[in-house]
Amino acid sequence: MKKGIIAIIMIALAILFSEHFHSFSVGFTLAIVAVSCGYLIAYQAIRRPQYAMSFLVVAALAKLAITITGVIWVFSADIIHSPLTFLVAYALFSVIITYIVSRYRAHRRDISDQQQREIFHTGLYEELK
Repeated sequence: MKKGIIAIIMIALAILFSEHFHSFSVGFTLAIVAVSCGYLIAYQAIRRPQYAMSFLVVAALAKLAITITGVIWVFSADIIHSPLTFLVAYALFSVIITYIVSRYRAHRRDISDQQQREIFHTGLYEELK
């Protein structure tokens, strides 16, 4: 149901903002790049938990730097014609991409949990084959 609602919203916005397609596509692309880079950096905290706070701060700063650089570049190159369309596309697709990434991580975690089992309640795990 959620996937259907998201798809309908995306299609409706694409139709509504078809007049300002460049602004819409640049906002969409910038959201994908910024959020993806932020999550790639933030999920490194899973591998190295002792540096978790550092990774999260660096991820937030990377997302902010990509967003600011992208917005400055877009406005200086005069690529977009409607800042409102750009803002709506960026905000909406940031939320959608965050939802998709979190669902993907939850799915991967469920698969990982199904492939392991605890050995005699010791806190040690073995892989199931």
